[in-house]
Amino acid sequence: MNSLNKGRKKLNIKIYYFSATGNTKYGLKLLQHYLASKGNNCELVSVENEDTIRYDCDLLGFASPVYGGYPAKIIMDFIERTKAFTCKIPAFTVLCPCSTLGYWGSREIFVDALSSKNIQVIATLGFLGNPSHPIVLGSLKNSKPVFKSFFDGIGRPNSFDAAKIKDFSEKLISIYHDYSEGKKIKKPKYSKIKRWVSNSVRSREIELTNETSLAVYKDKCVKCGLCQEECPVGALSLATYPVQDRSKCFSCQKCINICPKHALYIEGIAQIDYYNRKKLNDGDLLKKHTDERMWNKRQKKSILLCIMSTRIGMVITMLLRDISDKLLIQRSGSKR
Repeated sequence: MNSLNKGRKKLNIKIYYFSATGNTKYGLKLLQHYLASKGNNCELVSVENEDTIRYDCDLLGFASPVYGGYPAKIIMDFIERTKAFTCKIPAFTVLCPCSTLGYWGSREIFVDALSSKNIQVIATLGFLGNPSHPIVLGSLKNSKPVFKSFFDGIGRPNSFDAAKIKDFSEKLISIYHDYSEGKKIKKPKYSKIKRWVSNSVRSREIELTNETSLAVYKDKCVKCGLCQEECPVGALSLATYPVQDRSKCFSCQKCINICPKHALYIEGIAQIDYYNRKKLNDGDLLKKHTDERMWNKRQKKSILLCIMSTRIGMVITMLLRDISDKLLIQRSGSKR
């Protein structure tokens, strides 16, 4: 693969991304590292500060965590408000769920959204991130090993993902050159079943979001304003205490995780927990995870997770979603 790329021009690549906790961004830093090591330029651009897609490079990328079977609403809205390009634009997608099962049909959702803007997805990358949603973390805190086995993203991205991302970086450059030279390339897989599953998951996610809202422990809140400052869509304001604008909020839960006093919680949920990647040093992790001597190129998965991650397994999960909801979401039954 490397020999095929010798002598070809180095690329300017721009990746539009959203990352609530930093897991997705860290994976992109790994990708940026490997692309730069081959002389390519890779710019990471947060969609929080962008109005529209600008094609002023050779290749575009779009990266997001997965929320309820979909890429984050903030990046989907960003794509939606962009006018369709007059000529076909090459791009790739990157997704970061907290479980192999959590990909659902998010790749297909990304492909469809970009295709409507005349952007052709020529390659896709997926890597796992540590569970970071407060409800999921709360459920995992005292759960049994069989339940935890469904969340194979615990402790990720790690050296396993670094090996996968390096391999993708080399393939991506080769695929782009083949595409730009008019050669036939293999289209990324597309599953209508997985897309249907994603729509079902998304519908359920919206229902659950509508049933809950952000609340404040007034005895803990110090009115520092960090939640308001960090909210990617301006859905929080300080009126003595934080107030949520539910018409803007897309439930990324960044505010809950970022609060230094754990003063925010989800109303009606019995137990939540917190995740803040800022406690980790990405520079040190990059050195560690890009050290090929430390790589483990195999990642063990439970047999049950492997089965449930198939298309048929996902359909079964949808049919049993009332049971899975009760396992994942521990409701308190009353407001605090």
